[in-house]
Amino acid sequence: MSGIQERIPTYISGLDDKMQGGIPKGHIVLLAGVSGSMKSSLGFSMLYNAVMEGKTSGIYVTLEQGKDSLGSHMAGMGMDVQDPRVRSRIAIIDLADLRVQLDAQGMSDSVDWMGQLIKQLANYRDSIGFEVVVFDSLGAFFTLTKMESPRDEVFRFFEAIRRMGLTGIIICEMMGESKNQYGEFGIEDYLSDGVIHLTMERTGDTVARKVAVVKMRHTDHILGYQPYRWDSSNSRFTVN
Repeated sequence: MSGIQERIPTYISGLDDKMQGGIPKGHIVLLAGVSGSMKSSLGFSMLYNAVMEGKTSGIYVTLEQGKDSLGSHMAGMGMDVQDPRVRSRIAIIDLADLRVQLDAQGMSDSVDWMGQLIKQLANYRDSIGFEVVVFDSLGAFFTLTKMESPRDEVFRFFEAIRRMGLTGIIICEMMGESKNQYGEFGIEDYLSDGVIHLTMERTGDTVARKVAVVKMRHTDHILGYQPYRWDSSNSRFTVN
Protein backbone atom coordinates (compact mmCIF):
# COMPACT_ATOMS: atom_id res chain seq x y z
CA MET A 1 0.00 0.00 0.00
CA SER A 2 1.24 3.49 -0.83
CA GLY A 3 2.45 5.61 2.06
CA ILE A 4 0.17 8.42 0.88
CA GLN A 5 -3.55 7.64 1.04
CA GLU A 6 -6.44 9.79 -0.11
CA ARG A 7 -8.53 10.96 2.82
CA ILE A 8 -11.91 12.52 3.50
CA PRO A 9 -11.72 15.10 6.29
CA THR A 10 -14.12 14.88 9.22
CA TYR A 11 -14.32 18.69 9.15
CA ILE A 12 -14.03 18.74 12.92
CA SER A 13 -11.70 21.71 13.24
CA GLY A 14 -8.62 20.73 15.23
CA LEU A 15 -9.16 16.98 14.82
CA ASP A 16 -8.19 16.22 11.23
CA ASP A 17 -4.65 17.51 11.70
CA LYS A 18 -4.29 14.97 14.50
CA MET A 19 -5.23 12.03 12.24
CA GLN A 20 -3.21 12.70 9.09
CA GLY A 21 -5.96 14.73 7.44
CA GLY A 22 -9.04 12.58 7.95
CA ILE A 23 -10.60 9.21 7.16
CA PRO A 24 -8.84 7.10 4.49
CA LYS A 25 -11.06 6.62 1.45
CA GLY A 26 -12.61 3.16 1.38
CA HIS A 27 -12.74 2.83 5.16
CA ILE A 28 -15.86 1.87 7.10
CA VAL A 29 -16.01 4.03 10.22
CA LEU A 30 -18.41 3.79 13.14
CA LEU A 31 -19.72 7.07 14.53
CA ALA A 32 -20.78 5.80 17.94
CA GLY A 33 -22.35 7.57 20.89
CA VAL A 34 -25.30 7.95 23.21
CA SER A 35 -28.50 9.80 22.38
CA GLY A 36 -27.93 13.55 22.32
CA SER A 37 -24.25 13.37 21.38
CA MET A 38 -25.02 14.87 17.93
CA LYS A 39 -24.10 11.78 15.89
CA SER A 40 -26.51 12.56 13.05
CA SER A 41 -25.43 16.19 12.90
CA LEU A 42 -21.78 15.18 12.75
CA GLY A 43 -22.39 12.47 10.14
CA PHE A 44 -24.29 14.85 7.90
CA SER A 45 -21.81 17.69 8.37
CA MET A 46 -18.93 15.44 7.29
CA LEU A 47 -20.68 14.72 4.00
CA TYR A 48 -22.04 18.26 3.58
CA ASN A 49 -18.69 19.98 4.01
CA ALA A 50 -16.88 17.45 1.80
CA VAL A 51 -19.43 18.12 -0.94
CA MET A 52 -19.24 21.90 -0.50
CA GLU A 53 -15.47 21.71 -0.96
CA GLY A 54 -15.84 19.49 -4.02
CA LYS A 55 -14.05 16.55 -2.43
CA THR A 56 -16.76 13.90 -2.84
CA SER A 57 -20.42 13.03 -3.40
CA GLY A 58 -22.59 10.75 -1.32
CA ILE A 59 -25.81 9.30 -0.03
CA TYR A 60 -27.32 9.89 3.40
CA VAL A 61 -29.60 7.02 4.42
CA THR A 62 -31.93 8.14 7.20
CA LEU A 63 -34.19 6.17 9.49
CA GLU A 64 -33.97 8.37 12.58
CA GLN A 65 -35.65 11.36 10.89
CA GLY A 66 -37.85 11.80 7.83
CA LYS A 67 -36.28 13.46 4.81
CA ASP A 68 -38.07 16.78 5.37
CA SER A 69 -37.32 16.78 9.09
CA LEU A 70 -33.66 16.05 8.41
CA GLY A 71 -33.47 18.91 5.90
CA SER A 72 -35.11 21.32 8.32
CA HIS A 73 -32.83 20.22 11.16
CA MET A 74 -29.67 20.67 9.12
CA ALA A 75 -30.83 23.99 7.66
CA GLY A 76 -31.34 25.23 11.22
CA MET A 77 -27.65 24.49 11.80
CA GLY A 78 -26.64 26.44 8.70
CA MET A 79 -26.37 23.50 6.27
CA ASP A 80 -28.68 24.26 3.35
CA VAL A 81 -29.72 21.00 1.70
CA GLN A 82 -31.44 23.01 -1.06
CA ASP A 83 -28.15 24.54 -2.19
CA PRO A 84 -27.67 23.43 -5.84
CA ARG A 85 -24.21 22.06 -5.03
CA VAL A 86 -25.71 19.90 -2.30
CA ARG A 87 -28.79 18.76 -4.23
CA SER A 88 -26.65 17.56 -7.11
CA ARG A 89 -24.13 15.69 -4.97
CA ILE A 90 -26.03 14.40 -1.92
CA ALA A 91 -28.97 12.00 -2.27
CA ILE A 92 -31.10 11.46 0.84
CA ILE A 93 -32.88 8.11 1.14
CA ASP A 94 -35.64 7.71 3.74
CA LEU A 95 -36.00 3.98 4.44
CA ALA A 96 -38.78 4.52 6.98
CA ASP A 97 -40.89 6.00 4.18
CA LEU A 98 -40.19 2.93 2.07
CA ARG A 99 -41.31 0.70 4.95
CA VAL A 100 -44.63 2.59 5.18
CA GLN A 101 -45.22 2.09 1.46
CA LEU A 102 -44.48 -1.62 1.64
CA ASP A 103 -46.65 -2.04 4.75
CA ALA A 104 -49.57 -0.50 2.85
CA GLN A 105 -49.04 -3.08 0.12
CA GLY A 106 -48.69 -5.95 2.61
CA MET A 107 -45.18 -6.67 1.38
CA SER A 108 -42.88 -5.59 4.20
CA ASP A 109 -42.70 -8.98 5.98
CA SER A 110 -41.42 -10.77 2.88
CA VAL A 111 -38.77 -8.24 1.88
CA ASP A 112 -35.06 -9.04 2.03
CA TRP A 113 -34.31 -5.65 3.55
CA MET A 114 -30.56 -5.93 3.49
CA GLY A 115 -30.61 -7.20 -0.07
CA GLN A 116 -32.87 -4.32 -1.12
CA LEU A 117 -30.66 -1.79 0.65
CA ILE A 118 -27.50 -3.12 -1.01
CA LYS A 119 -29.25 -3.22 -4.40
CA GLN A 120 -30.44 0.36 -4.02
CA LEU A 121 -26.97 1.58 -3.06
CA ALA A 122 -25.45 -0.28 -6.03
CA ASN A 123 -28.02 1.28 -8.39
CA TYR A 124 -27.23 4.76 -7.09
CA ARG A 125 -23.51 4.02 -7.30
CA ASP A 126 -23.82 3.04 -10.96
CA SER A 127 -26.11 5.93 -11.92
CA ILE A 128 -24.64 8.92 -10.04
CA GLY A 129 -21.21 7.63 -9.04
CA PHE A 130 -21.28 8.60 -5.36
CA GLU A 131 -18.33 7.79 -3.10
CA VAL A 132 -19.56 8.07 0.51
CA VAL A 133 -22.53 6.53 2.30
CA VAL A 134 -23.67 7.82 5.70
CA PHE A 135 -26.03 5.35 7.37
CA ASP A 136 -28.22 6.70 10.18
CA SER A 137 -28.50 4.41 12.02
CA LEU A 138 -27.62 0.73 12.18
CA GLY A 139 -29.76 0.03 15.25
CA ALA A 140 -32.80 1.79 13.77
CA PHE A 141 -32.45 -0.29 10.62
CA PHE A 142 -32.65 -3.58 12.49
CA THR A 143 -35.52 -2.32 14.64
CA LEU A 144 -37.40 -1.34 11.50
CA THR A 145 -36.75 -4.54 9.60
CA LYS A 146 -36.83 -7.09 12.47
CA MET A 147 -34.22 -9.32 10.82
CA GLU A 148 -33.40 -12.51 12.70
CA SER A 149 -29.60 -12.50 12.38
CA PRO A 150 -28.31 -8.94 12.82
CA ARG A 151 -24.68 -10.05 13.15
CA ASP A 152 -24.75 -11.88 9.81
CA GLU A 153 -26.48 -8.92 8.18
CA VAL A 154 -23.96 -6.42 9.57
CA PHE A 155 -21.17 -8.50 8.00
CA ARG A 156 -23.12 -8.67 4.73
CA PHE A 157 -23.64 -4.90 4.71
CA PHE A 158 -20.03 -4.02 5.47
CA GLU A 159 -18.73 -6.41 2.83
CA ALA A 160 -21.10 -4.90 0.24
CA ILE A 161 -19.83 -1.40 1.04
CA ARG A 162 -16.25 -2.59 0.57
CA ARG A 163 -17.04 -4.38 -2.72
CA MET A 164 -18.60 -1.18 -4.08
CA GLY A 165 -15.46 0.75 -3.17
CA LEU A 166 -17.35 3.18 -0.93
CA THR A 167 -16.37 5.02 2.21
CA GLY A 168 -18.92 4.22 4.93
CA ILE A 169 -19.86 6.37 7.93
CA ILE A 170 -22.08 4.11 10.05
CA ILE A 171 -23.94 5.75 12.95
CA CYS A 172 -24.41 3.51 15.99
CA GLU A 173 -26.43 4.25 19.10
CA MET A 174 -24.81 3.33 22.39
CA MET A 175 -27.02 2.62 25.39
CA GLY A 176 -24.42 3.74 27.91
CA GLU A 177 -20.92 5.09 28.18
CA SER A 178 -19.14 1.75 27.97
CA LYS A 179 -15.83 2.20 26.19
CA ASN A 180 -15.49 -1.50 25.41
CA GLN A 181 -18.23 -1.99 22.82
CA TYR A 182 -19.07 0.64 20.23
CA GLY A 183 -21.93 -1.09 18.43
CA GLU A 184 -25.15 -2.79 19.39
CA PHE A 185 -24.40 -6.31 18.20
CA GLY A 186 -20.85 -6.81 19.49
CA ILE A 187 -19.12 -7.11 16.10
CA GLU A 188 -19.35 -3.71 14.42
CA ASP A 189 -16.18 -2.34 15.97
CA TYR A 190 -14.23 -5.46 14.95
CA LEU A 191 -15.49 -5.37 11.36
CA SER A 192 -14.99 -1.63 10.92
CA ASP A 193 -11.78 0.17 9.99
CA GLY A 194 -12.31 3.01 12.43
CA VAL A 195 -14.32 4.18 15.43
CA ILE A 196 -15.08 7.79 16.33
CA HIS A 197 -16.63 7.87 19.79
CA LEU A 198 -18.84 10.72 21.01
CA THR A 199 -19.51 10.99 24.74
CA MET A 200 -21.58 13.17 27.04
CA GLU A 201 -20.06 13.75 30.47
CA ARG A 202 -22.17 15.30 33.21
CA THR A 203 -20.75 17.32 36.08
CA GLY A 204 -23.51 18.73 38.23
CA ASP A 205 -25.79 20.70 35.90
CA THR A 206 -23.18 20.89 33.14
CA VAL A 207 -22.97 18.52 30.16
CA ALA A 208 -19.76 18.33 28.14
CA ARG A 209 -19.65 16.59 24.79
CA LYS A 210 -16.32 14.95 23.96
CA VAL A 211 -14.94 13.16 20.89
CA ALA A 212 -12.14 10.65 20.42
CA VAL A 213 -10.73 8.69 17.52
CA VAL A 214 -10.32 5.35 19.28
CA LYS A 215 -9.48 3.37 16.15
CA MET A 216 -8.45 4.27 12.58
CA ARG A 217 -6.56 1.78 10.47
CA HIS A 218 -3.69 3.04 8.31
CA THR A 219 -3.64 6.25 10.33
CA ASP A 220 -1.31 7.71 12.92
CA HIS A 221 -3.86 9.38 15.18
CA ILE A 222 -3.73 10.96 18.61
CA LEU A 223 -5.70 9.20 21.33
CA GLY A 224 -7.72 10.91 24.04
CA TYR A 225 -11.07 12.61 24.46
CA GLN A 226 -11.46 16.29 23.60
CA PRO A 227 -14.44 18.62 24.12
CA TYR A 228 -16.22 19.53 20.90
CA ARG A 229 -18.95 21.96 19.92
CA TRP A 230 -20.87 23.17 16.90
CA ASP A 231 -19.54 26.39 15.35
CA SER A 232 -22.46 28.04 13.52
CA SER A 233 -20.16 30.65 11.95
CA ASN A 234 -18.72 28.07 9.54
CA SER A 235 -21.17 25.13 9.86
CA ARG A 236 -18.56 22.83 11.35
CA PHE A 237 -17.73 21.14 14.62
CA THR A 238 -14.60 22.17 16.42
CA VAL A 239 -12.59 20.66 19.25
CA ASN A 240 -11.71 23.05 22.07
